[in-house]
Amino acid sequence: MSLMIYNTLTKKKEPFKPLQNNLVRTYFCGPTVQDEPHIGHARAYFAFDIFLRYLMYLGYKVKYVRNITDIEDKIIQKANELRISPFEVAEMYSRAFYDICKELNLIPPNVEPRATGHIPEIIELIEKLIELGYAYVAPNGDVYFDVAKFKEYGKLSGQKIESLLAGARVEPGEYKRNPLDFALWKASKPNEPSWKSPWGRGRPGWHIECSAMSMKYLGETFDVHGGGHDLVFPHHENEIAQSEAATGKPFAKYWFHVGLVTVKKEKMSKSLGNIIPMKYVLSRYDAETVRFWVAQTHYRKPIDFSFEQLDASEKLLDRMYAIFFRAEYLIKNKKEESEQDISSIIEEFRQRFLSAMNDDLNTPKALVVLKDMVDYLSTHMNSMSKNQLELFVYSVRELGWIFGILQQSIEERIYEKKKRRKDYSKFLPQGYGDLGHVSEQLLQILIAVRDELRRQRNFDLADKIREELKKIGIILEDSKAGTHWKYVGT
Repeated sequence: MSLMIYNTLTKKKEPFKPLQNNLVRTYFCGPTVQDEPHIGHARAYFAFDIFLRYLMYLGYKVKYVRNITDIEDKIIQKANELRISPFEVAEMYSRAFYDICKELNLIPPNVEPRATGHIPEIIELIEKLIELGYAYVAPNGDVYFDVAKFKEYGKLSGQKIESLLAGARVEPGEYKRNPLDFALWKASKPNEPSWKSPWGRGRPGWHIECSAMSMKYLGETFDVHGGGHDLVFPHHENEIAQSEAATGKPFAKYWFHVGLVTVKKEKMSKSLGNIIPMKYVLSRYDAETVRFWVAQTHYRKPIDFSFEQLDASEKLLDRMYAIFFRAEYLIKNKKEESEQDISSIIEEFRQRFLSAMNDDLNTPKALVVLKDMVDYLSTHMNSMSKNQLELFVYSVRELGWIFGILQQSIEERIYEKKKRRKDYSKFLPQGYGDLGHVSEQLLQILIAVRDELRRQRNFDLADKIREELKKIGIILEDSKAGTHWKYVGT
């Protein structure tokens, strides 16, 4: 089955076919940099990151543009609160955004344009809309898009102009002909950043920025436009109206929207005080754990945030890593090779994985396949030869890359755990690490002595051996199968 993607514009799943052979041109709405990135932002970027990775896995070339809105009402408001310039606010939170993107291991865009760097393109697009009769200049120097002139307005969100008008109103100081008309250019106000234009000094409206920047780098029509579900209306609806009015061509072929993150089933908002900053989440969980949690919900569905869910995701991911690292440890110690072909078994798993992902990126179902692969590895690794293990582990890592998980080495996983002061001994394979001054033969003698002491019910001395070994970084674990040891270091 070929890749099927849900298109918000047509309200159905469609076969994915780029406009230009093997090249996919994509645009994803980036942040308005007026505060710290939160878990809602991260969920949206993760979803699109998985989409991009899967396209690359399928062999497509991707041109990816993600913008930065660095001038907007909220930025100016924040600057007034902090008593610094809007440019300082934008730079401060842009850096915070870049840092989070790097830690989350998001695929970087090919181009990351800022609105303030594209004022000439924005002015040129507004001039064209005025010339074509789709926009008008208000007496105070504002420029508005005339919604009534664009007959297909509402086709993305599915809303009718009549119903929208019922709840619309004109704010004081606005010179709109129609309550639904939206600002393309805002006349300057005292102590606000502004630029020269044919209509006087001012700054761009929010919606026009994305149209100007996306068309500059991707052309008048491109393949995929994405963003959070909250952007469907009015932002993306307005983008379509102004872009298609200016060019007479379809703006984007596919519209990709990601479900929102809620907290206790309520939308995140400052008024409710339930916004979860990503820097706080990453102080408790590494990026792979957050990615694993996000992928367990389909990208179009809302996802309710809780630390309990993240704890469960971390526990499950650690279990998968424990199996993974044990297999990799066996690879180092196995010498025999095998002529038996295991590729057919791997291919069966891969086809199940592709079937899930081709169905509108069904990541929950694809994750089940990954977990099944790891479970198969757990059951069969001892009977696998070295080359079979290598091929199987490589295949799991290859598919895991699409989600951005199961990519860490054992040293990297330990580092992430230590960084957050968490126990990492549970996923270490038996025998991992350098025992230092203790030989493995001597350790096995001590374990045998301790087992005998336990049989004699001399638990005090048996526990003493366990505690003394723990002081030098050796952990003993008792089970029905016997006593196993791990070296975690001192």
